[in-house]
Amino acid sequence: MSQQHQLPDHLALKVTAMFICYLQAWQRAFDFTGSTTRQAFWLFMLLHLLITLALIWLDIVLQGVGQLDVLYDVASIIPMIAIIIRRLHDIGRSGWWGWLFFIPAVGPFILVYFLSRPGGISVYAEGAAS
Repeated sequence: MSQQHQLPDHLALKVTAMFICYLQAWQRAFDFTGSTTRQAFWLFMLLHLLITLALIWLDIVLQGVGQLDVLYDVASIIPMIAIIIRRLHDIGRSGWWGWLFFIPAVGPFILVYFLSRPGGISVYAEGAAS
């Protein structure tokens, strides 16, 4: 009798949540309004990183088949920008704060700090009065 390997329930739920957050980010790729929770943002980013690393590995192994990671990065740039803007909305900041990324040396670190902050009541949240 062979044993089936299964993930523990708590880990299976986290993996499922990661895939759900990833798919929701793609479904809302052109939605620059509303907000995204810290957990949904970081689960998306984790799976995005894992996919990018897997594609880089495939590019190395397949030697010259193509630039799979570059194609994926180009395809995912709009969903990435949208989820960053929605995450900034969740902490009460305008999406324009995403431009911090382009400040040499310190910009990306400041942006990651903002993206790591807990969310709250925001003027940018769905249903907020304007």
